Amino acid sequence: MSRNSLRHRALPALSLLSLAVCGGLRAEVPATQNDWGGIGLLQTPTARMAEEGEFAFTASHTSPYTRYNVAMQPFSWFEGVYRYVNVAGVPYGPESLSGDQNYKDKSIDFKLKLWDEGRWLPAVAFGARDIGGTGLFSSEYLVASKRFGDLDASLGFATGYLGSNGDFRNPLRVIDDRFDIRPRQRGTGEFNTQSMFRGPIGIFGGVAWQTPWHPLLVKIEYDGHDYDQEARPRNIAVVIPQKSRINLGVQYTPKPGVRITLGWERGNELLATLTLRGNLKNSPRPNRWLDPPKPPLRSEVARNADASANSKSPTDASDSAPQGADAEAIAASNNHPLLPGHTWESVDVELRRSAGFYVQKVEVNDHEVILHGTQLKYFYPTEGLGRAARVLDTAIDPSVDWVTLEYTRQNMPIAQSSVSRNALNAYAQGDIDLTEMARHVEVNPPGSSREGEVVYEGPKGRLFDYHVSPGLNEIIGGPDGFFLYQLTANLHTSLRVNDSTWLTATTAVDVHNNFRKFKYDAPSNLPRVRTDIRHYVTTSDVTIPNFQVTTVHALGRDLYGMAYAGLLEMMYGGVGGELLYRPVGQRWALGVEANWVKQRDFDQKFSFRDYEVATGHATLYTHFGDDGRVQVATSAGRYLAGDWGVTLDVSRMFRNGVVMGAFATKTDVSSAEFGEGSFDKGIYLSVPMDLLLPRSSQVRSRLMWHPLVRDGGARLQRKYSLYSLTGERDSHFYFDNIEYIDP
Repeated sequence: MSRNSLRHRALPALSLLSLAVCGGLRAEVPATQNDWGGIGLLQTPTARMAEEGEFAFTASHTSPYTRYNVAMQPFSWFEGVYRYVNVAGVPYGPESLSGDQNYKDKSIDFKLKLWDEGRWLPAVAFGARDIGGTGLFSSEYLVASKRFGDLDASLGFATGYLGSNGDFRNPLRVIDDRFDIRPRQRGTGEFNTQSMFRGPIGIFGGVAWQTPWHPLLVKIEYDGHDYDQEARPRNIAVVIPQKSRINLGVQYTPKPGVRITLGWERGNELLATLTLRGNLKNSPRPNRWLDPPKPPLRSEVARNADASANSKSPTDASDSAPQGADAEAIAASNNHPLLPGHTWESVDVELRRSAGFYVQKVEVNDHEVILHGTQLKYFYPTEGLGRAARVLDTAIDPSVDWVTLEYTRQNMPIAQSSVSRNALNAYAQGDIDLTEMARHVEVNPPGSSREGEVVYEGPKGRLFDYHVSPGLNEIIGGPDGFFLYQLTANLHTSLRVNDSTWLTATTAVDVHNNFRKFKYDAPSNLPRVRTDIRHYVTTSDVTIPNFQVTTVHALGRDLYGMAYAGLLEMMYGGVGGELLYRPVGQRWALGVEANWVKQRDFDQKFSFRDYEVATGHATLYTHFGDDGRVQVATSAGRYLAGDWGVTLDVSRMFRNGVVMGAFATKTDVSSAEFGEGSFDKGIYLSVPMDLLLPRSSQVRSRLMWHPLVRDGGARLQRKYSLYSLTGERDSHFYFDNIEYIDP
């Protein structure tokens, strides 16, 4: 390439960068999504990052591509994007199977911030596009961004799709001549390591201008892609004329969570983009108008009484305590430490109503009331503890300062948490701050309190229980249709056999579906442990996805065990067991589960097919970090197809309980044997319903993007796990949300 040619091709990008020098000092330019869902301009990325905790869905169209992107920002320095691209004019498959459905390409991107912007230096980021898909749009890039008042300028260099214009040769060729040429991706679902950083380098860049009208942002960029070298999905040529490498766009933000972009790309195509976004890390809880009001503390009762009587200034909390002979009479009574007018039965009822705590028994020692039971309402354990303390505060003698909840699950002691009533009263009145309040809250192993006298035993729970819920089964991105679904009405029943053993059953009735389109059975070189999914969801309108008996026991101070048998999931029935060692307050736990299962018939009733397998895993759970932890679960063992391997699940858990994560499984099955996708992988988002509903809830909503259903690396989907059943042992999450002790 001649020097004049290089100058001519690089000049537009450098000119755009130089425009930034003229920027005035106005509002800071926001970081916004591009056509591909990540933070950028239009077609190109920038070094900017969304705020930590942001979740965004972006739909964009520039003929012939329609892109559906999901972006997550689990860390301030890491951006991840998962995408479907609809390619108009390219059929997904044979007409007999796919009809007129267009080809759908799946891909994953990431971007890493290398350093922040300084006074003189720009922010710099490295990223890769389409690293785990077909590689049609694969690219690697380095980009720098610098703000100049109301202008934000970016300049980047890329190999692959983003830099296919090839402004200059790859300098890595001095290491190996192979860096001069970028090979085409041959597989699907593999990490494109063989082609990374290979091929010529192209320049891209542009400027975003924050207009004086805050909702409007203007973007202009130089596109480094050469559309004469467009990707060939299914080896079908896609012809895209390009009249200009300059793309223009305006972005309008009608409200903080909505962004609309219109633009003109390639000099001949209209761009339209819609982004829906929100920050899940900082998501406020809705008003709790469906929750019962907080029970008053004794200090609040006394203050209100004094205010109504207008007799004196607010009294100390201890002023409301019985004095002299009255106190001695209470202490001598059989109901100690209850105050007159209260019974343990009435306290039990109020604990259920106001604190969501179901009492098994109550112990009392000299300075502490210990409630054994289960908290079933409040997502943040501190909130349940604070409300339980409020219930007791006006019901028991002030000489008993500590209220302790000892959490149990199916008669299995998990942990205990305690709070000082005097400290809670002082905090409610503003006499101490939250830091001081936290010093009067404890989380300990069960049985840590001094044994006291059992003064009350709560009623046994119902032997039989049931509830009805809607269900959704979906398959996204398949050749039969982009979105296949089934709506069901599910009847969930449970029968308590004894305090540690119970029977559960789920019956699902089909309400509506479009599975008539579902015709495709993925090819497999392994036992069909998952790829027969079509038969399981289309054979019967009434199914029994689960019917099992489960028993759990505490085998030691930190050791738990579980055994189960029955129809364990929609495809498998059998027997199994799990052991978990999980010390209270530690950042690690170790679990082992083993199962013998047999494949169920397609109608999901009580008959079985011939295939059977022994499967199980050892899992190490670890947590890292303090302000929003990184959770890593590493599992090694045998999978349903008889393959051996490892699953790595990495997630970011924010203080409010929102989880963003990804997983990947690699077994001794080769990429060729596994088939399309090469290995099992996916990303997920888990959001507490407590952040979405006007009432408190312990339920989570989980969204999973699992690109392909294949037989390699497939695990048994168990209904219960000991790690989730022992969640109260996580004292770090407890103190991360200490403010909910009295919200």
